[in-house]
Amino acid sequence: MSGDIIRALRKKAGMTQTELSEKLNREFGLKTDRVMISKWETGFQTPVVSTLSCIAELFGVSLDYLNGGNNNETDNIEAAKVALFSGAGEVTDEMWQEVVNFAKYIQAREAAKNENN
Repeated sequence: MSGDIIRALRKKAGMTQTELSEKLNREFGLKTDRVMISKWETGFQTPVVSTLSCIAELFGVSLDYLNGGNNNETDNIEAAKVALFSGAGEVTDEMWQEVVNFAKYIQAREAAKNENN
């Protein structure tokens, strides 16, 4: 089951199997290759939990999602809204967009700091 999900996430990200393996190797120090990615996607082999955790982090999903559970993106957004706006009533799309814009600003500012160091 996780193989189909890994394939869908990889394709959604516009990556080839080789690109995914290289990214996992570079960012997480894994030792994967295109053949291993193919084995995962076809269900011939299943990644170990530590590798699944890296894949989940790379694509911004939960381990539960990789194992066929619900997409955590919606759940995470709802949890963030509750945490940020508890007691504020309904969170409008405009309110949430301001939060997203601020997060993007912070990310860009940190990226600029890192480039200058």
